[in-house]
Amino acid sequence: MTYKEQLRDKRWKAKQKQIKARDKGKCVLCGSTLNLHVHHLYYIPGLNAWEYEDEGLKTVCNLHHELLTFELPKLAGIIAFEILMKQFNL
Repeated sequence: MTYKEQLRDKRWKAKQKQIKARDKGKCVLCGSTLNLHVHHLYYIPGLNAWEYEDEGLKTVCNLHHELLTFELPKLAGIIAFEILMKQFNL
């Protein structure tokens, strides 16, 4: 099953509902109640979208979902590289 197919699966829909309820139907970053998504903070190969621990899922608005999806991975890579450089004294 592709990731896109997983996002249409009833198990993902149920998980989304649960996470949005936990987050009180608001973006955890700005409090917006419009255009909400449930965002995976990380991915683990072999897990289906609905199999993640709740701590790895956050309700966010469309704007923050875009930022988390496209900007955060870049920032995380840069930070990880800097940490490794310091760790190995490079």
